[in-house]
Amino acid sequence: MIRSAFNKKMCMSYNTHMQIKKALITAAGLGTRFLPITKTLEKEMLPVYNKPVIDYLIDDCIHGGITEFVIVVNHRSTQIQDYYTQNPGIEAELNRLGKHAAVKTIERLHQKATITFVVQQPDQGYGTAVPLKVAKNHLIDEDAFLVLMGDDFLYNGEKFSEANLMIAHFKEAHAANAATGLVTCLERPEEDLYKYGIAKMHTEKGLPYLDALVEKPAPGTAPSNLANISKYIFTPKVFELLETQTINSESGELYITDTATALAEISPVTIYTPQSEYLDCGTPQSWFHANSVVAKHKELS
Repeated sequence: MIRSAFNKKMCMSYNTHMQIKKALITAAGLGTRFLPITKTLEKEMLPVYNKPVIDYLIDDCIHGGITEFVIVVNHRSTQIQDYYTQNPGIEAELNRLGKHAAVKTIERLHQKATITFVVQQPDQGYGTAVPLKVAKNHLIDEDAFLVLMGDDFLYNGEKFSEANLMIAHFKEAHAANAATGLVTCLERPEEDLYKYGIAKMHTEKGLPYLDALVEKPAPGTAPSNLANISKYIFTPKVFELLETQTINSESGELYITDTATALAEISPVTIYTPQSEYLDCGTPQSWFHANSVVAKHKELS
């Protein structure tokens, strides 16, 4: 009953002119599952077909109207920065060799969007919510923003933008119920639910809302079959919660799933179910699968 009263009150003060133009991409992990290759190649730069994992995220966001990116990297990172930064030496060499089409490709890469890199230092802690804290000053003045992990993406053969659909869904929930967050979830078979954070949810005004994310529930106890795939939209309200959120006592890490659950306890957080295939590149096996899926799409197009 408290939640319903809160929703009615909040509905009177939603932002009718909300703009979402910025995305945070977390890329500060060490890629330990890919060692030893990630000793020299950052996992977000692992190639999927003809471009790195992170570039699929950025392209989808750009097609959805995102114009600015904040990428949180670790203190050893250089490759993502190099990839999105102009290199006059390479361009001059390609021009000298008559590779003008390649130069145009590189130029388009540099002109994609405005990208700000923020370094996450080891003493700032570990966990999926830490990059959000680290990037606070770059996001605090936004109406709302996307938060994406740098080692997975949603793929549909680049026919439409999932980011655009996420934003549209969030704006609908914000207008209907003053939502301050969005989590993206996919249906998973019953036998696999124990591997994920599973959404406990309810429906209000025809839209799904999060009550909590139940992490890796025991078999037969999952509150739904909707598994969190760590793609979010938040308003700056989330930073109030991060100030008081405590680290997980077992792992010593700060989890964004806990942040989303805490936010859902005080304001509406809607659930979005994507239409595209979820491609996780966090393990060698899943990365290989992602390459197979994208290659098949490319061959058919």
